[in-house]
Amino acid sequence: MSLRLTILGSGSAGNCALIETSEETLLVDAGFSGLQIKRRMESVGASPERIDAILVTHEHKDHIQGIKPITRKHNTPVYCNRLTKE
Repeated sequence: MSLRLTILGSGSAGNCALIETSEETLLVDAGFSGLQIKRRMESVGASPERIDAILVTHEHKDHIQGIKPITRKHNTPVYCNRLTKE
């Protein structure tokens, strides 16, 4: 199985990475607006509609900003630890 890792952005303005296999697409953090994540994904040939889940590393704004728009639009599950959820 091949795996593709794409850093969509990293820094105080936002953090977001994309992990893709032939079967799954995982977003690691969603630290940009939903629109910005969509644009960044499309710029690398990926589609937000294909996101199977979002993994949140921690609750800082530069890691979670786009979670609500993505989950509302695509009903995407979010995985994080209990403290991050709270």
